[in-house]
Amino acid sequence: MTAEHSLAPDLLLINGKILTVDAQDRVAHAVAVAGGRILAVGDTREILPLRGRGTEVIDLQGRTLLPGLTDPHLHLADKGTSEMHNLDCRDFYTDVRSISQILDRFAARAAELAEGTWLVAHGSPMQDFRMPEGRFPTRWELDRAAPRHPAAISFGAHITIVNSLGLARAGITRETPDPAGGSIERDPGTGELTGKLRERAQLLVKKVLTPYSHEQLKAGILHEAAKCLERGVTTIHDIVIANRAVRAYQELWQEGRLPLRVSLLIRVIEAEIVPESLLNLGLFTGFGNDWLKLGGIKLSIDGGITGRNAAFSEPYVGEPHNCGLIRIPQEELEDVAGRYHRAGHRLCIHAIGDVAFDMVLRALDRILSAHPRPGHRHRIEHMGNWLCTPERVALMRRHGILPVPNIAYLHFVGDSILACLGPERMRDAFPLKTLLGAGFPLTSGSDAPGYWPVDVLRDIGAAVARRTWMGQTLAPGEALSIRDAIRMYTVNAAYAGFEERIKGSVEPGKLADLAVLAEDPFAVPPEKLKEIPVDLTIVDGRVAYRREEAWR
Repeated sequence: MTAEHSLAPDLLLINGKILTVDAQDRVAHAVAVAGGRILAVGDTREILPLRGRGTEVIDLQGRTLLPGLTDPHLHLADKGTSEMHNLDCRDFYTDVRSISQILDRFAARAAELAEGTWLVAHGSPMQDFRMPEGRFPTRWELDRAAPRHPAAISFGAHITIVNSLGLARAGITRETPDPAGGSIERDPGTGELTGKLRERAQLLVKKVLTPYSHEQLKAGILHEAAKCLERGVTTIHDIVIANRAVRAYQELWQEGRLPLRVSLLIRVIEAEIVPESLLNLGLFTGFGNDWLKLGGIKLSIDGGITGRNAAFSEPYVGEPHNCGLIRIPQEELEDVAGRYHRAGHRLCIHAIGDVAFDMVLRALDRILSAHPRPGHRHRIEHMGNWLCTPERVALMRRHGILPVPNIAYLHFVGDSILACLGPERMRDAFPLKTLLGAGFPLTSGSDAPGYWPVDVLRDIGAAVARRTWMGQTLAPGEALSIRDAIRMYTVNAAYAGFEERIKGSVEPGKLADLAVLAEDPFAVPPEKLKEIPVDLTIVDGRVAYRREEAWR
C-alpha cells in the first residue's frame, strides 16, 4: 500500500480493479480519498481498515477504475448551447440520412416558429459524402422548406448553407466580396449565390443571429458537462471565442456549480476577444486554480478538413482549383504568436493541411530560436492526422512542440477524408504509433461536441481498432495498444495541460478525479469500448455522476 498521510478518509473505493496508470502501470484493488485528494492506493484488506466514523465506502464489485479522463480539444461552451436550441439534422446523432429528410425537418420546425424568426440547424461534418444526393442542400431547397423564415444549417464548423431570406438578413448579395479567409459560393454558370458560406464568410450570418442569453450559455455548459461526466471525462480544454463564455465559466465556479475541471484555450483571432486583451492584462498561461484556469491561446491558420478548406499544396480530389484557405497569413501569425510567446502564454495553433503545418513550424522555429523558453509546451492542434514527414516530426521534437491529433476524425469521417485527399496523402494517416515512438507524450482531442459527442472511451477504441463509422480500417499498422491509448487521455493529457503532478494517474497526493467503468477495457474488443457504460464518475473526491441502474 502507498499512502500520502494519516488523515481519516472521506471515501473508500474497494474490491475493484484499479488501473493506476502510474509509471509501472500497477494494478491495485482499492483507493482511499481524503480532502479531494487520493490518500492511499493498495489492496482492499489494506485500505479498508483506514475507514473512519464518517467514511463512505463504495464496493466496486469488480468494476474497473481509471484516472478521470481528459479531452484536450473541445468547443463545449459554444456548441453545447447550440445543441440545446438548434434543429438537429446530424446523421451521427439522428436518423437523418438524406437531403429530403433534412428538408422535412426544416418544414416541421418552420411550422412551429413565428414567421420571420431565424430557423437555425446543424448537420454533421462531411455529411454530403454520406447522403445519397452526394451534396449539401442549396439555398433554393431551404427556401422551399422554410419560405417565410431566414434559415441556416451548418455542417461542422467550416460550412454553412443559408436560404435567401437569411442571406438578405446578413446583407449578402452577388456583389458581396469574399472576406479574407472565407468564401461565398456562386454557381459557376450563372453567378447566383448557392447559399454555401465557407470559413470566415460564415461570420457574416453569425453576426445577425440573436445571441444566446447569459443564462442560456451557462445552461449549455452544464448540459454538455453532464454528458462529459457520463463518459468519465473530468477535465476538458475548452476553446472559447467570447468573453461571455469566460464569464459564464467563472460564475459557475463561484456558484459552486462547475462540475468538472476546465482549462480555457482563448481564441484571439476570429473571435470577440481581440489579440491585445490578455497581453494588456499581463496574465499568462496557468492563471487560475485546479478547477478553472487559463490553458493557452488558440489561433487557426487554415480552414477545416471537414469543409474541404484546409490548406494543402495539392488540390482536393475532384476539385482541381481547390487547395483550401489560409485564415491567418504568415506575417500576422508570427506577430501575434511571437507576442503571446514572449508574454508567457502557451500557443495552441490549428493547422490541418501541409501548407498550414509548414507555416506554423516555420513561425515557431523562428520564435523559439529567437526567444527560447523552456517548458512552453506549444501545441499544434490537428497535427498528427496525416503528412507527418520525418522533417516535420524532427522539427517538433527539437523545439518541444506537441502534436494534438484527432482520432475521432478517423472514426467518424475517415472514409470521407480518404475520398477528398486520396490514398497517397492518407497513407499512414493518424500515425499514433509513429509519434509515440518518436517520443511525444501523445494525446488526442475530439473537437466535440458540435461534430460528435464527447466520448474518450470511443476514441481509445478507435486508436486501437482504427475502424471508421462506415466499417473501414485505416492504416492498421499505426494502431496503439489499449495501454498506450489509455495513457493518451490520462497521464499524457495531463502533461498537455501542465497538470501531470496533480492528475492523470491514481497515486497518493493527486486529485481524486476517477472514472469507474462497468467493464474492463482490456477484456473487450477495442471497437466495443464505446459501448462500455461508465457507472461512476468522481471529481474532487465526490460523486459527480452515478449510473443509478448499475447500483440497484
